[in-house]
Amino acid sequence: MSRRDARSPVRGATEGAPAVVGTSQPDKQEALARILYDRFEAFHADFISVTSRAEGRFLAGDWHGHRQDAFERLNLHTDAVLDTVEACRAQLPDTGARHAWIDAQRRYVEYLADRGDLELAETFYNSVTRRLFEVIGLDRELEFIWLGPTALPASDDTGPEHSSIHVHGSTVEAVAAILERSPLGPHFADLARDAALVAGRIDGYLEGTWRDLDAIDMLDPVFYRQKGAYLVGRLRWLNRVSPCILPIVHDDSGVRVDAALLTEPAASRLFSYARSYMHVLSSRPASVVALLKSMLPVKPVAELYTSLGYSQHGKTNLFRALYRHMEHSNTRFEHSRGAAGTVMAVFALPSFDVVFKVIKDRFPPSKRTTPEDVKRRYRLVFGYDRMGRLVDAQEFENLTFARDRFDDDLLDELCRDCSRTVSVTDTEVVLGHVYTERRVYPLDLYLREMAPDRAEAAAIDYGNAIKDLAAANIFPGDLFCKNFGVTRLGSVVFYDYDELALLSEVNFRALPVPDDDLDELLDQPWFPVGADDVFPEEFATYLRSPPIVGTVFAEHHPEIATLDFWESMKQRNRAGDIPDLFPYPSSVRLHHRCTDNQPSD
Repeated sequence: MSRRDARSPVRGATEGAPAVVGTSQPDKQEALARILYDRFEAFHADFISVTSRAEGRFLAGDWHGHRQDAFERLNLHTDAVLDTVEACRAQLPDTGARHAWIDAQRRYVEYLADRGDLELAETFYNSVTRRLFEVIGLDRELEFIWLGPTALPASDDTGPEHSSIHVHGSTVEAVAAILERSPLGPHFADLARDAALVAGRIDGYLEGTWRDLDAIDMLDPVFYRQKGAYLVGRLRWLNRVSPCILPIVHDDSGVRVDAALLTEPAASRLFSYARSYMHVLSSRPASVVALLKSMLPVKPVAELYTSLGYSQHGKTNLFRALYRHMEHSNTRFEHSRGAAGTVMAVFALPSFDVVFKVIKDRFPPSKRTTPEDVKRRYRLVFGYDRMGRLVDAQEFENLTFARDRFDDDLLDELCRDCSRTVSVTDTEVVLGHVYTERRVYPLDLYLREMAPDRAEAAAIDYGNAIKDLAAANIFPGDLFCKNFGVTRLGSVVFYDYDELALLSEVNFRALPVPDDDLDELLDQPWFPVGADDVFPEEFATYLRSPPIVGTVFAEHHPEIATLDFWESMKQRNRAGDIPDLFPYPSSVRLHHRCTDNQPSD
């Protein structure tokens, strides 16, 4: 049972030290605190152990091994929480469990005093608490609750885990020093060449904008993801900063700097919510986030933590941001723009860039899926290489909001269609299970509402998105543009996963030739069709709306409507091919290396 504050838009969201009444059991409480700390330490050690493999995988070109590591790391937090819940349950007294837990929390805090990742330890504790006590909403006595503003560490040139190279006239020397000092320094095929190329890009970028360059601040740890490694930092002059990110590749020509990302949009794409999480060794993640935030001011702190692999703490920060927003606004949840879903109820606050998705109780007969199938597909996306084309979804349980913050029509739909997941009282709405995603511009609306040049660019990238998904062994299931969206930076992403499948699970077929004209006039197929059968030739027929799509696909993507394309993608995936889909365009490359396709946001 949670204690709730009727004045708050998010129930239970109040602060204050609890008043503990009753006798304590010091031994039990010490044991609980020790279990919590030891299990968090074990989780952290496992997280670091898996993350530390990234450098070796990169230098060995072991891309499949890195994929396995990424999947293994995703499950560590949940597994550790479940294990801790069982261990703590065995120690909780039969009576006075709440008081014992509150005292254990105080002891747990003492263990955390000198840690550089205090925020992660608090989130771990809250995850255990919510499962152990089946918390609905928030419980201010049992959980670490701080929903006010939070301060990140100062991101000056003396911050932990980053260093500054002061520029004294020669950008080349500064860049060379950065490359030499990095953990990959001994492995560059031609460090002097790369330093000169990067320095040329930096000087060209700064020409006509800044008078001078004081320093380049670089984070010490290397960021790894899929086939890429990244040296991450910023250019600094006086109080101005700009990203300075150096993507590094390892291919037949050795280890080399592949590009220089020097703008906020370019850096934002690297840490996109449509990409998988980075592997970066850091004992002070808040310091890393602080430097990233200084050069990516629009990027939410929640997304930055999530991009580093701390998805659970990303959820914590997302909820804090939502709460603060609701405290200082009066907007109500309402249906999201775009086509209404048949599998999920989708809604949002108009003033907050996140959508909420609740699985409906029943689906129409045309949807050959179940709620468990839908959850399985969302779990697949969570653990998959999203390659810039799949929007990350965060899963929440037992969120509670004030009833008067919901539009009447939306509330009617939730009560009617989502009663197994949503419960409504006179004062509040409890979402037993919900997904959140960053809000994007629905592609079908974008193509109709934007200027012709922007609509055409989006239609072209729509085809690129389908191809990128196929290269990564993903078939969207429903290719209609209503299931895709456009990001702030103009990239097309897929966000409706209820029919998503692995390409290897789909049986692509050629349309049979009819025996006579009457066969083609039948309402139902005149030939047998299996549950997993897909006929690519039909794509040319229904990928024509709005008209710009048909025109663009005929010119730029005609192969999408051919059986050969999909079969070739299946064969490449079956052979273990991992495509080069880096989060930057060829225009910023230093060596003009060819790749399978243009990367996306």
